[in-house]
Amino acid sequence: MTGSFGRVREGRRFNWRHEAAPVLAVAGLAADYLSPPAAWTMVLPFAFVVVLLALRKWAFAAAVFLLCSWMLIPTAARAVFAVEEMRGKHDAFWIAGVELQSLDGPIADPCVPKYVGFTTLPVGPGHLINPRWALRRAIVSFTELHNFMVLERWQQDVSDVCTDSDAAPRDADAR
Repeated sequence: MTGSFGRVREGRRFNWRHEAAPVLAVAGLAADYLSPPAAWTMVLPFAFVVVLLALRKWAFAAAVFLLCSWMLIPTAARAVFAVEEMRGKHDAFWIAGVELQSLDGPIADPCVPKYVGFTTLPVGPGHLINPRWALRRAIVSFTELHNFMVLERWQQDVSDVCTDSDAAPRDADAR
């Protein structure tokens, strides 16, 4: 009953492979969500997935893979978009106090289809969820990706919604 690292403790030996898997899983997710938003950071969680696969910890490797920001955020955005697609009405999300690149153009555009609404997410100061740092970046990433999907859908349908008289002033201003 003395300690760890090979010493007998209550009849069991310390198994570092058993203890390392949850630590590696948390470290992989922390490295992913705490890293800056850049393409090279995709390597971080997948390196931990490879290490966990080498240790034959399949469940931990799958959890890191599915919960990393490169899988979870796009999957969540696609799921919300699919539900909106079934409803027949898309909402572009915005967060109070946060500038979203995806909403720079569509707010003032006269050709916004009727099925596109604007919904404020209940996130930020004064709401139940007031995220900071990594969680805030994840929520903003989800919102941006979802809005870009709504805008892409809107651009596909813009010829059906926008008449030539609405589009003419925009073309004249572009010249």
